[in-house]
Amino acid sequence: MTTACTHAPDLAWETDLIWHYLHQIKTEAKPVGHWYKQMDPSGELNDRHRVYEMLLNESDLKTQRDVDASKIPWNQNNAGFLKTVDGKLYCGSLIKIVFTRYMGWSNTQPKSLDIGKRGFDAARLVIDSLRDKKPVRVSLGGHYVGVVGHRCRPAPGGAGAGCSPQNEFLCLEPWAGGSATGQRTIKYAGKDTCFLGIIQQDGSSWKYDDHTARTVEFDSPWLAEHKKKARP
Repeated sequence: MTTACTHAPDLAWETDLIWHYLHQIKTEAKPVGHWYKQMDPSGELNDRHRVYEMLLNESDLKTQRDVDASKIPWNQNNAGFLKTVDGKLYCGSLIKIVFTRYMGWSNTQPKSLDIGKRGFDAARLVIDSLRDKKPVRVSLGGHYVGVVGHRCRPAPGGAGAGCSPQNEFLCLEPWAGGSATGQRTIKYAGKDTCFLGIIQQDGSSWKYDDHTARTVEFDSPWLAEHKKKARP
């Protein structure tokens, strides 16, 4: 007898592509290329729901041995993945691999835009992408995370005051606990995890785990189509 699924979305987030792609979408997530052959020889990670279960139940890690063994698909430091890439730092490429396998990115070169460019509302474009079910890669200068959700921070004044101009962005974190501190966890869907993080955005200031975000990187076909729709 199959046990009924008791998962529920984390309603703290206005957009949440983890829930959409790893729980609501049921199709098999076939690997792209050879990247998971040593990390996941049995093909367990083809099952989106299994990945969601891992995130909730197996990602509050305490030791390096735990990190070595974790099969969270965006775990840069899984022992098998490190063998595949000869021990190289691969967080940016791994985010793209995960986005392409699980979250609807095309297998093309993403389009990078400077967050600090005059007149560019980076937060608005990221939120538009998330609402269209396209995640966004963020460069932090030597480290990358993958934005998969957002929520606005409430404006001062309590209930009914609306949103302030600041946002929080939910991220896939390739380094357990964060690459800068190695100590951070967040709570997602009621569970602690070290494979997610939160970018705090205030205008052109984007902060994450002692890093400053530099660029936002979009699925190129999505961005081209978005620009086309925006033309008068």
